[in-house]
Amino acid sequence: MSPRASWAAIGAPRWHALADEHGSPFYLFDADVVGGRAEMVRAAFGGLVGVYYAVKANPNLGLLRAVRAVVDGVDISSGGEQLQAQAAGHEPAHMSFAGPAKTDAELAAAIAAGVACISVESIREIDACAAIAQRLGQPAQILLRVNPTQVHKSFGLKMGGRAVQFGIDEDALPEAEQRVRSHGPHLVCLGLHSYVGSQCFDPAGTVEATRNAIRLAMAFEERTGWPCRKLNLGGGFGVAQSGDRKELDLVAAASELLPLLGDFLGRRPWCGAFFEVGRFITAEAGLYVTRVVDIKSSRGTRYLVCDGGLNHQLAAAGTFGAALRGNFPLLNLSRPDAPTAVFNIAGPSCNPTDLLGVQVQIPQAEPGDLLGVAMSGSYGLTASPLLFLGRDTPTELVLQAGQIEVGRRRHTLADFN
Repeated sequence: MSPRASWAAIGAPRWHALADEHGSPFYLFDADVVGGRAEMVRAAFGGLVGVYYAVKANPNLGLLRAVRAVVDGVDISSGGEQLQAQAAGHEPAHMSFAGPAKTDAELAAAIAAGVACISVESIREIDACAAIAQRLGQPAQILLRVNPTQVHKSFGLKMGGRAVQFGIDEDALPEAEQRVRSHGPHLVCLGLHSYVGSQCFDPAGTVEATRNAIRLAMAFEERTGWPCRKLNLGGGFGVAQSGDRKELDLVAAASELLPLLGDFLGRRPWCGAFFEVGRFITAEAGLYVTRVVDIKSSRGTRYLVCDGGLNHQLAAAGTFGAALRGNFPLLNLSRPDAPTAVFNIAGPSCNPTDLLGVQVQIPQAEPGDLLGVAMSGSYGLTASPLLFLGRDTPTELVLQAGQIEVGRRRHTLADFN
């Protein structure tokens, strides 16, 4: 089992000291938990496959620095994420670059830096990479991102198996391969990328997606005569941030996949296969801390009105990629042992959807108390409308080996002018 964040161990006095020093609201990320969960993924698959961190899940510079020692590489989705990862010490030779709207400037920066594999998602991207590589006098290393014909029903958010903006349709792969071949030495096609969806809680879904990726790689080798030297197996391992906090049973998935992976990779010692993980290793490791400003009742419903809300933590408000509303775990950090009561937890905006929790049973709070929204380590600040309302952005703190450092400073609205 990987370590779990133990927020209670920090204690009320230290929470208030952090709020006094860094302001409220703020985020705290436990880097040791992230590292432990990354190691859990690696161990489940017997070290056969690499573990790449999906920067989009949480691009905090301090956290990126902390995870450098425990992941095999990073998956980026923009030129900005490339620069952020490089600033944290990640080498381009250990980066995978995916995304459906890569600009020529982003592709040029990636090729010039030597990004290990650029997942091309269209014929246009193939041609653009070749033209840029020819101009730079440096081959572009690419993967063909494939949109498989079918995707297991267990993926909550499907990114393949239907008409989508991601990747090249499976039946169009031969045409794409011929296009790559036509560009001669300017492109080095290392293999395939098959990321079919996210939030998969059924091991059967992960097994099918991986089995399918291997099938596609073998067909790619047979058609082209090129060895598959890199295989991005995707990811999408499910972890619930609300409700019963269920997660994908990695051991169950790995028990079926280890023989398959062992056979495929054993016959191809030159092939580096890897999973992308983001939310699965970071969600548990984050806490969003906000202060109670007011307590009020409205027609029988009691509200804790706080200084932070959907402007900083859109996912907890149920409006970021959630089909159904569900409360993230909520803690009273100031009075954890107080008698419980039921409240709606409201944010500061003039928007009725700005609710961090609906009918939450939580230890009775008072104005000035600090509340913690757990499972906030992924898709938090950078996936929220942080300029909405013009409030300061929260400081993001990183906890590692008992020490807390600033991973991202507070910004005012004027800082973005």
